[in-house]
Amino acid sequence: MRKQGYIILLAALLLFAACQPTPDEPVVLQKDQDLMIQQGSATLPPEETYTPPEVPKRYRFDYQDGALTIHADAEIVVPSVPMPIVNVRAQGIPQETMYRLFAFLSNGEKLLLPHRRTKSEIEEAIKEYSEMVNQTPPEGSDLTQEEFEYGLNLELESLKEEYKTAPDVDEERICDGTYEIQRSEWKPSEYAYLEAYGNNRDIVVKSSINADSQSWLRYYRRLKGFDAYEEMHTVPLDETVVLPDDLDAVSAAEQVQDFLNTIGEPFEIAAVYRVDDAMDGSTDGIVRDAQHYALRFDCRRLVNGVPLAVCASDSGYSDESYTTMWRQERLCLIVDADGIVTVNWLDPLTMTETVSDSSTLLSFDKMMRIAEKMLPIVYYIPSSEREKTQEIGIRSVRLELVRVREQNNAKELKGMLIPAWVFYGTVQLTEHYASGEDFVYYTTYGMRTASPYYEGEEIVLCINAIDGTIIDPMLGY
Repeated sequence: MRKQGYIILLAALLLFAACQPTPDEPVVLQKDQDLMIQQGSATLPPEETYTPPEVPKRYRFDYQDGALTIHADAEIVVPSVPMPIVNVRAQGIPQETMYRLFAFLSNGEKLLLPHRRTKSEIEEAIKEYSEMVNQTPPEGSDLTQEEFEYGLNLELESLKEEYKTAPDVDEERICDGTYEIQRSEWKPSEYAYLEAYGNNRDIVVKSSINADSQSWLRYYRRLKGFDAYEEMHTVPLDETVVLPDDLDAVSAAEQVQDFLNTIGEPFEIAAVYRVDDAMDGSTDGIVRDAQHYALRFDCRRLVNGVPLAVCASDSGYSDESYTTMWRQERLCLIVDADGIVTVNWLDPLTMTETVSDSSTLLSFDKMMRIAEKMLPIVYYIPSSEREKTQEIGIRSVRLELVRVREQNNAKELKGMLIPAWVFYGTVQLTEHYASGEDFVYYTTYGMRTASPYYEGEEIVLCINAIDGTIIDPMLGY
């Protein structure tokens, strides 16, 4: 093992490298988007040069009240170009882009399409389901007879449709990256789908067609002697981090950049972490010290030269059962000494229209006053939970673009990219037990998800830079 003297070179390569109190001023979640656009749109005359907002070198803030501690000693990062407002939608990965990515990720290996059921196999399945129609739901099932029969008949219809194009004999089919169109029955919609596997790697892609469903690309290269790099030991990469001699950060970053270039749209590396294969027994009882190491690269899209906010985890949720969950776009790659191990690209965006090339922003000072008022409210712990303490650490404040959802549209995944001040750091929730033991969780915005493992810096708070309202990055408004 040795310390790598690559940090400066790497930076150059990356280019940039419950109950809660009520605020005194109204800060709302649901916003009038038309009014916001009118308020924020600005047009620079041709002779004028854009001037970035005036900000101090660092932002410092300390707060302590009961179970809550907030400490901010953060760098402030602002783009040197105007902040646009852009309409976007979920439209997956276009076929031409997928051809390029497939060729890159398959790396010359022949990948096969999944097994297709033959006509005789489908006939057997149809016979089995037809016999079940006259039966009652299985013992212990919560289904009514009507629901049981409905589900069986739905499956029978699907099998009969599949039978029409099923082969008599399933033959090996080589994948070339071409999508197949599939249909979701529970929420009638069509989407493009690709699944391919080989001796060394797998690729699965679901790509939205009509902006009514989520999309993703998942790639995995099989490892030798172990299953995966666990992210329970995520460590931010800096000059103090030790890497094995065969893992070079600069070479790994170049491979990631090659992948980003293959997309054909502007992306950059946002953060780099070290991960390993250690196991602590919490999931399957296996305890193992780290023997293999890799680097995780969190990447982000650039729109008109402005970066999008990035979440370290892919958590997301919806408070409304009729609303499809729509996470912020996330692109993450893991690279070890043998190359790219995994790619996870969640909910890629498609730009549809630039609403404004430049935005009028509230002052930085006003943004910070809002932040200092809202942070204690967002992370407030009621007195009934005093066995818990929470510590917020803010390490950077960045002016970026954040996707918000289109108002009053529960059926389609459409929205806007708007300027926002994004506070990055960690949220640690500690549970104190009578035995004297403490248990620490890393939580995300608003304590909606929690993990005992550090996954990287998260969005702690997000403020609309145009009107000062709070944006929930998980809900997207």
